[in-house]
Amino acid sequence: MFRENLKKELDLIKNQNLYRKLKRDDNIRLNFSTNDYLGLSKNNEVIKAYNDGLNYGAGATGSRLTSGNINHEELEETISEFKKTEKSLVYSSGYGTNLGVISSLCKKGDLVLSDELNHASIVDGTRLSRADKKIYSHNNMHELIEILENSRNYENKFIVSDAVFSMDGDIAPVDELKKIADKYNAVLILDDAHGTGVLGNGKGTLHHFKIKPTDNIIQIGTLSKAVGTVGGFVSGIEELIDYLINTSRSFIYSTALPPAVISASIKSFELIKSGELTDKLSKNINTANKIFKSSGFIEEEKITPIYPFIFGEDSIKISEELLKYKIFCVGIRYPTVKRGSERIRLSITAENKKEDFEYLCECISKIKNG
Repeated sequence: MFRENLKKELDLIKNQNLYRKLKRDDNIRLNFSTNDYLGLSKNNEVIKAYNDGLNYGAGATGSRLTSGNINHEELEETISEFKKTEKSLVYSSGYGTNLGVISSLCKKGDLVLSDELNHASIVDGTRLSRADKKIYSHNNMHELIEILENSRNYENKFIVSDAVFSMDGDIAPVDELKKIADKYNAVLILDDAHGTGVLGNGKGTLHHFKIKPTDNIIQIGTLSKAVGTVGGFVSGIEELIDYLINTSRSFIYSTALPPAVISASIKSFELIKSGELTDKLSKNINTANKIFKSSGFIEEEKITPIYPFIFGEDSIKISEELLKYKIFCVGIRYPTVKRGSERIRLSITAENKKEDFEYLCECISKIKNG
């Protein structure tokens, strides 16, 4: 009976054209779906650091509060220095970071104000928190202020936003969010997953806006994108980190990241800090902007490496056809994005060349023109 019920549910998903499956193609020439923006996952120095970290063992063998606290505090000190915060805490994933931070800080009787396009981990963390939640239209500061004006009865208010939005590559107005948070005595939680290593000479979105970390700003990040490894982190004031160590369930009850991952991540931050890779990425973004715009696939130039090529319902088909040209470029469908805004979510890296962007546009044009 259970098997039959699952089959019915899967058939329903397939009939709605929402069926997902894992993909792998060893003949891929170009990967335009990676979040490895700086190419650090395959960097020789990072790999050497990873291998050196294996001297600690293949795994951490326990949670951070048991046997798993090995070289992890060294990475946390590295992140704090990088982000210019008092302390940091490393989690086993970026998803688990948002889940653990939001659900432990935001309680019943508090208010969470969340951008409508925030990542699923923010949405789920807010649900777990049992706090009241109100959604404001994407990057709509007037609506956010209006909600806050009508919510003065809440003692604890949290404004939560992606810093760089993963499906569109646009940036939250963090300077305005900071002013609003200050005015209404709110805490600003920024998920800088796609900003760290990319914006502000790699130091992230706050640095991009020339905003210094303050007591009411919490920065969340991931190690699995520009840093090139795996895991997540939160940075802020010392009391915040101490509180999370004692209350955050996804931290307390998760096995710690393998020490080799920690060693590799430390090396990645060192390389990001040097500025060479972030400069290469910025130059590639400028080059891609010109090629993608002249090809008619974007209207506005970007300063992040994420490009939505919006082809509607044809997006999945174009994505699959690109595999014939040895290009991996994932199509994004509803419910990840709204109906009618289905797209190829394109991401570029510091390792791309001008010829890569030109080849991609040529192939898409061939597919579209049939």
